[in-house]
Amino acid sequence: MDEFDEDGFVAASKAPLGRLLDNEMSLKVGEAVAGLPPLQREALVLFEYEGLSLNEIANMVGSDVGAVKARLHRARERLRKTLQPYLNSNREIVTLEKA
Repeated sequence: MDEFDEDGFVAASKAPLGRLLDNEMSLKVGEAVAGLPPLQREALVLFEYEGLSLNEIANMVGSDVGAVKARLHRARERLRKTLQPYLNSNREIVTLEKA
């Protein structure tokens, strides 16, 4: 019994809930990205997920860097508004022990 740390045990019991919440957030982010206008989604995916530079994206889509920056900015703002309820929530998760 000396090998088990009580804090470690509590953290391990919360892991499934944490994974569930992470999965839900991933789903919501995916839905929000899919809901972006096509040009904004294209810029966001190429920059954030594919790791391309602004110049690379501009060359790829046949646009200038300023247009790509603007699309990326608008995409991020729209995602921020869409995902706000999930990012700034003060709601506490109530477990059965607290209920």
